[in-house]
Amino acid sequence: MKIVIIGAGSVGFELARTISRREHDVTLVEKDPSRLDKVAEHLDCRFVTGSGVSPKVLREVKMRDCDLFTAVTDSDEINIIACQTAHVLGARVKVARVRQEDYYQDHRLLLDGISMAINPQHEAVHSIREILLQTGATEIHEFAGGKVRISGTRVETGSKVEGKTLAEIHRELGQRIALVTTIVRDGETLIPRGHTVIKADDQVFMAGPRSRVDRSLIYFRSGGKRLSRVMIVGANDIGLELARDLLAAGVKVKIIDRDEGKCRLASEQLRHALVLCGEGADSDLLDSEGVGEMDGFVSVSGREETNIMACLLARHHGAGKTVCLVNRTDYVPLLPLLGVDAAVSPRLSTSTWISSFVKRGAVINSERLGYSGAEILQLRVGAECSWLGQALMDLDFPPEAVIGAVLKRGRVLTPTGSTLLEVGDEVVVFALPGGVAAVENFFAGGQS
Repeated sequence: MKIVIIGAGSVGFELARTISRREHDVTLVEKDPSRLDKVAEHLDCRFVTGSGVSPKVLREVKMRDCDLFTAVTDSDEINIIACQTAHVLGARVKVARVRQEDYYQDHRLLLDGISMAINPQHEAVHSIREILLQTGATEIHEFAGGKVRISGTRVETGSKVEGKTLAEIHRELGQRIALVTTIVRDGETLIPRGHTVIKADDQVFMAGPRSRVDRSLIYFRSGGKRLSRVMIVGANDIGLELARDLLAAGVKVKIIDRDEGKCRLASEQLRHALVLCGEGADSDLLDSEGVGEMDGFVSVSGREETNIMACLLARHHGAGKTVCLVNRTDYVPLLPLLGVDAAVSPRLSTSTWISSFVKRGAVINSERLGYSGAEILQLRVGAECSWLGQALMDLDFPPEAVIGAVLKRGRVLTPTGSTLLEVGDEVVVFALPGGVAAVENFFAGGQS
């Protein structure tokens, strides 16, 4: 595929880094030469200095050959005009990052010439809501139109699975528990085998039908209860949208913000929420407002340091699940080590969503697994695969990967050693960074 990215900011950089690992024909366009110089040494792609809305610049990067054009600058207007110009010049798929609600109606962009638009704030709220309502989950991915769910959860001391091998767990629980496909332990991502022992504080990822994965979360917890009370730091757009969703789900909500004007607006818009004016990282305020009794604590203020400190204080005072909003990608891998349950980054979510439009070979869709560098790949089995008709246990499947789910004629199956893959089947595969190319080659017809 030929891919053109407009904007070398944090989203553009992350997107270019993700895609250029798999695609060679990637062009990054940025009008600021100094910004382009900063990212050039970290990326393996073509760089063009110029405006993404300039027809001359877009002609130079050959829009008629462009399979995916995406504009992710900090300006909605530039992103929209760039996509519309690319549309006129012949680009096939056009994706814009658009945050301003005025451009939407019922979450649909009102402008022509743009294939898809993504609002990072909506993506962040959706991710946080899913993590909170699935009280045992710290990360959620969905494939095949939601038929396949991948959930990450942290193993609690005293849970039913702690200290047992995967073979023992599946003998004991059978089909009641989803397939464990990946474990993140002490910062290392592992593809587990039958003899692998589940340990407390492991980050475990499971795959399978949505209902089975959701039910399986209970086995990794020492005890659980329904989400009923959540405290939110930040009365900005993300905080207000999240509060509305939680209130609609019957959850009691408290909102804290240091800005009196935002607090007044939140009080007017959210009649059934308790709004408090104060500093979200004030330990005494959190304690006096009962943060230790909260099932969930979310900090989505505009200051990352406040969000991180607020979540750490909430955890210290005994809050249930803590969710932190961050933008700087270098903060994200550190948060689980510090004790924050889940981190949500609008920039990374945007990059991941746009990356899903990149089709290569048998790959239908792909997403990064947390921030480990591993990938989840959805692939289609084609007639060119030389191993058709053989059971999975007889295949020379790449050792740095595992098949987590199989879709046959619309049904989601948990793979076993005797499973046979047929032309037209789809599979969801977990691959460590070193195994991604081998998996793609495997489903392109090779053995490994």
